[in-house]
Amino acid sequence: MRSTRRAIGLAFALTLSLYACSGGETRQQPGALPEEEPQRPCDTYTAVGLMRVSSVVARERPGDDAPAIARFPRINEQGAEQVFPILQDRYRDGHLWHEVMLPVRPNGTTGWIPANAVSLRRSDYRIEVNLDRYRLDLFERCDRLASYVIGIGTRDTPTPHGIFFLNSLLKPPQEGTVYGALAFGLSAYSDVITDWEGGGIVGLHGTNDPSSLGGAVSYGCIRMKNRAIREIARTVPLGTLVEIGGTGP
Repeated sequence: MRSTRRAIGLAFALTLSLYACSGGETRQQPGALPEEEPQRPCDTYTAVGLMRVSSVVARERPGDDAPAIARFPRINEQGAEQVFPILQDRYRDGHLWHEVMLPVRPNGTTGWIPANAVSLRRSDYRIEVNLDRYRLDLFERCDRLASYVIGIGTRDTPTPHGIFFLNSLLKPPQEGTVYGALAFGLSAYSDVITDWEGGGIVGLHGTNDPSSLGGAVSYGCIRMKNRAIREIARTVPLGTLVEIGGTGP
């Protein structure tokens, strides 16, 4: 198993880098999406795998004989179609495998899945969260589309740092909850909370108390205005990368 906060400064470029594959083969981009030459480091997209089988096993390295990390159903526990941002490709015994980000503990875990288990799409978006500024910025490639004020985790229940992805989108069953209008489930888990339903998944969600924004107020989730979370939900697909940085409270 790989558990690492991989190359934080280069995380968004990972999905576009060239990778040398076994057998002397080279692939132009993970996921075999159409080739595009980025003009600037920010002018990138993320290749995202959508499951086309009922379940898939992520493994520590390419190959059916490699140790398993976890099995993922096509519909995850949050009721969303499971997605996997793709980091690189490799051939093993004539079969193509994708190294992907995984929504499991510990944060930063990656694994390998067979390429024929997923279909491909792309996200031209990325989200940057600055814990020091209490801001969330939404980018479409190099263009910043919007900047929102947010609430973050407290010192005792901090919002985790790292590179994650949008793993699900939920509408709270009742109005007036702490999650506001909508809630994304991230691939991130709390560093201190483990006994909540779902094991401490960190959310990006709305709030019915906008006065709580601009401070360290949550159990680790990122909250924003309901209008803002609706805008993101209309624009950004699951699998989009989310970088959380800064020192926080």
